[in-house]
Amino acid sequence: MTTNIKKELLDSYTEANYHVYAHPSFILKIDISSKELRKLLIELNVKFAAFITAFNPYSQELPLKENRLRNKKLEGKIKSLDLYYIKGDGRCGDSDEVGEESFLVFGLSKIQAINLGKESQQNAIVVCGTNATPSLLLLK
Repeated sequence: MTTNIKKELLDSYTEANYHVYAHPSFILKIDISSKELRKLLIELNVKFAAFITAFNPYSQELPLKENRLRNKKLEGKIKSLDLYYIKGDGRCGDSDEVGEESFLVFGLSKIQAINLGKESQQNAIVVCGTNATPSLLLLK
């Protein structure tokens, strides 16, 4: 796919740690299979999950309050689709600070994931199939 997203930004998405606040919590990494994610996919009997945020539309930093309002709307949409989700956050590298608050959403279709990502004005989302290997799905 051709994209107009800058290489540095793409690299930061690829190298980020996607923290999932499950019990116990775990981290998703792009292109690295996750045994914790595989276990959840099996337990929930679903074939697809997506890690999505509404923070910082098109990577333009917004104040935390505005980002949280955007994420509240996204969470409402996820709930309206009656989908199971776990909260999390995406962080650059090995940062200890909470990053972009996010949701790992289970059982949605790829089209639903794309639509949620586009409605949330994201450049990309993280998607995972039955192989439990997260990958970056570019939206623009």
